[in-house]
Amino acid sequence: MTEADKAYAKALLKELIACDTTDYHEENGQRVVERELLKLHCIVRRINPKPELLAEKYPEFNIGHTYENRDCLAADFIGTGGGKSLILNAHVDTVYPAQPSMWKTDPFCPAEKEGKVYGLGSCDTKAGLTAMITALRMIEKEGRQLKGDVYFHCVVDEEFGGGNGTLACLNESCHADAVLVAEPTELKPAGAHMGSYAVHITAEGKSVHGNLKQSGVNAVEKMLPVINACYKLGEKWEQRRFGLLPAPVFSIVSLNAGDGSITLPGSCTAVINYTYLPDGYEYEEEFLGILHSCEEADDWFEEHPLKIEKLHDVKPYHMAENSRWGTCVVRNVSEVMGKQTDLFGFGCGADARFYANTGKMDTIILGPGNILNAHSPNEYVELEQLYDAARIYYKLLCDWCG
Repeated sequence: MTEADKAYAKALLKELIACDTTDYHEENGQRVVERELLKLHCIVRRINPKPELLAEKYPEFNIGHTYENRDCLAADFIGTGGGKSLILNAHVDTVYPAQPSMWKTDPFCPAEKEGKVYGLGSCDTKAGLTAMITALRMIEKEGRQLKGDVYFHCVVDEEFGGGNGTLACLNESCHADAVLVAEPTELKPAGAHMGSYAVHITAEGKSVHGNLKQSGVNAVEKMLPVINACYKLGEKWEQRRFGLLPAPVFSIVSLNAGDGSITLPGSCTAVINYTYLPDGYEYEEEFLGILHSCEEADDWFEEHPLKIEKLHDVKPYHMAENSRWGTCVVRNVSEVMGKQTDLFGFGCGADARFYANTGKMDTIILGPGNILNAHSPNEYVELEQLYDAARIYYKLLCDWCG
């Protein structure tokens, strides 16, 4: 990788960070990505997710999302023949800035300091996206012609329940021999990821003057046994293991109740998220059973049942640890990083599930940045990881696609 390649990668990353690509604003970044792809010898297509088509065809489609001015980009690099094919995937969308008051810089203004670039989406996944484009550009600059086909998917709508952009690309793209997804893994290859299930729960109460509690029903107190039961179930699930993956975890990610300091809360809403394993266990069934047990234990719920709304169900996936693709990735990462690496299990959900579960393709997650920095104030990526990612992607393209 030359100094010019590094300069290109850094400049492109900063330009992408400066683009607001939060939910429904992805086109700001897609114009930049499309501009760079059109400089390369490939077929560039825009793919707009069609909810009616995808919902009918794929059970995992997430309903309630619209796609006006929210195109995915697909770039087809056609090989000379005789090599294995590869899909590269990265998402351009980001979450909204977490805890805005805690950011030391403008989330949409990239800031470079001590070998790091700060900004929203820097590691999740604009660095991985940048590294993939840089690697493809490096191959073309050398005049190298790969034997196998390469399909690049830059998708929208990954973060918020996500997956529909990737599903749209999968629906309109070719099957490949392997897939690489650029989530932030600190350049450690993941051959599996957790499932993620989120639900919105509302407990109804009866508002009265806060000093006259006996005449009302406190919705928070109705919700507390539900939360406690969920955490107790979580403790049970923490004993479960499967392959490379960590144990499932429960999280209360949102809790809202109350209308002032002297009014008993008449409703309480909670968003509960849990992760789960691809081990065939009936997690959803047991979880919903716990909620119904809480209702049965309190007569109040007979006439005021919990309102339960599923927000997302991101399926888990895993692939054989001794697959040809896994072996290839481990070998090349170890060579670039100068130390032995092994496959691990990614503790979050990701779009990798669609390629693995729906497309039946061997799929690896590998990208620059630390997932602990994602969705957090002062998100950043180390520039050396950005450059190493480009080197790894380059070597994988040359090795796998020939």
